[in-house]
Amino acid sequence: MRFSVAQMESRREFFRSTARYGVLLLLAAGATMAGRGRLKGQTCLNQGLCGGCAVFDRCGLPPALSAKRVSSGGRS
Repeated sequence: MRFSVAQMESRREFFRSTARYGVLLLLAAGATMAGRGRLKGQTCLNQGLCGGCAVFDRCGLPPALSAKRVSSGGRS
């Protein structure tokens, strides 16, 4: 079985492209899985009692946001 040079080049390019896009797909899947954990909602560490909580400053839960609004004098 004899292959022409053009056919070998085409075959070589096919394998290169397959490897390139396979690696790209794996990187995209890995980034999606890594980012997935960060997108989940936060959980309250102090049973809803915001006063004296260690993570109050960076908490984004509704009770904490409400407590921050009240402590700032009602300004947003």
